[in-house]
Amino acid sequence: MRGPSVLRVAVRSVAWLLVAAIAVVGAWIAANQFRARLIEVEPEQITAPPDGHWVDAGDVDMFVQEWGRPDAPAIVLTHGTGAWSGTWFDLPAILAARGWRVVAVDLPPFGFTRVKTAAPLDYRRAAQAQRLLLALHALSKQPVVMMGHSFGAGPALEAAMREPASVRELVLVDPALGLGPHGEMTACRPEPLGWPMDSRAARTALVRATATVPALTGTLLGRFVHRKEVITPDKLVLYRRPFSRRNFSAQLGDWAATFASDDCAGSRSTDATALAAGARQSRLALIWGAEDTITPAAQGVALGRLTGVTPRFIPEVGHIPHIEDPARFEAALEAAIPADAASEVAGTGGRAPRTARRQSTPTSGSQQAR
Repeated sequence: MRGPSVLRVAVRSVAWLLVAAIAVVGAWIAANQFRARLIEVEPEQITAPPDGHWVDAGDVDMFVQEWGRPDAPAIVLTHGTGAWSGTWFDLPAILAARGWRVVAVDLPPFGFTRVKTAAPLDYRRAAQAQRLLLALHALSKQPVVMMGHSFGAGPALEAAMREPASVRELVLVDPALGLGPHGEMTACRPEPLGWPMDSRAARTALVRATATVPALTGTLLGRFVHRKEVITPDKLVLYRRPFSRRNFSAQLGDWAATFASDDCAGSRSTDATALAAGARQSRLALIWGAEDTITPAAQGVALGRLTGVTPRFIPEVGHIPHIEDPARFEAALEAAIPADAASEVAGTGGRAPRTARRQSTPTSGSQQAR
C-alpha cells in the first residue's frame, strides 16, 4: 500500500502548488488592477512636460516637443513602442545645435497625445500616418526630414509614401514594418483575435499586470537592447512618465490588439512594389543595430535590397541605437543627413538640393550584417 500512498501525496503536492501559483498570479493581477485605477487618473495637460504643446491631428490632439530655431529646417522624430517624445534623451538638443528645428511627436497611444473620441481609436498604420500628416501640415509649411524608429517607422514611411512632397528625406531606424524573419514582405491577412485580446476588459487587465507595471519597465526594456547597462534609473523615470495618464493601460491594450491582428488595411507601405517606388520619391536612409533581435539585421539587408539603399549597421547595438551607443548613432545620422544639409535647405526655401545623397554608406565592411 506504500506505493499508492506516496503517489497520492505527490498528486496532492502538485495540486497545492498549482493552487498556490494560481493564487499568486491572481493576487498579482488584482493588485495591479487596483494600482492602475489609483494611478491612471491624471489628464494629459497635468502629466505632460510643460515645454510641449498639442496640435490638431484629426481624432487626436498630438503632443509635440520642439528644439531649435522655429525658422530652421525641420526634422520630425517618431518614436518606437513604449517610448514617447521625451525618450529621445539628448538627441534633439544635439540636432538643434547642428541647425535643425527638431520636432518630436507622440504617436497614440504613447506619450501624452489626447484622444478626442470616446470609442477606441483606429491604430492601423494608415490611420497613424494620416494623423502624422495632419500634424505636419500644422507644424511646417516646408518639406521636412522625418526619422521613424521601430513601430514609429511604419507611420513615417506610410506618410512619406502618401505625401512625398511633404517629406524630403526619410530615415528609418530599426524599422518594425511587419517583415518576415528574413526581410520578406508578408501578405496583409488580418488574423482574428482570440481571448484575451478580443475582450477590452481582459486585455486592459493584462496590460495593467505587465506593460504598465513600473517594476517591470527595466525588464521589458531590456528585451529590446543588446547593451543592458544602458538601462539606467534616470532613463526608466522618463519611460514611466506616461503611466499616470488617464486610461493609459486601456488605450495601450487597444493598440496592442491592432498590432496583434496584423491588420494593414489601407496601407500602401506593405506593398513591395509601392515601397520600392516610394523610396525613390523620398530619399531614404536606413540605420540598424547589428545585434537587433526584434527586427533582425537580415531584415535590414532585405529592405536595402528592395529599396536600393545600403543600410548603415552599428556594431554591438540592438534595437534602440540612440540610447545604446549615442555617439555612433549620431555619426550614422550625420552621414544620412549632414549638418550642413540644414543650412543648404534653408537657402533653397526648404527644398533639398538636387545633389544630396540618397543612400547611406556603411562605416566599414565589418559593420555589415553577417
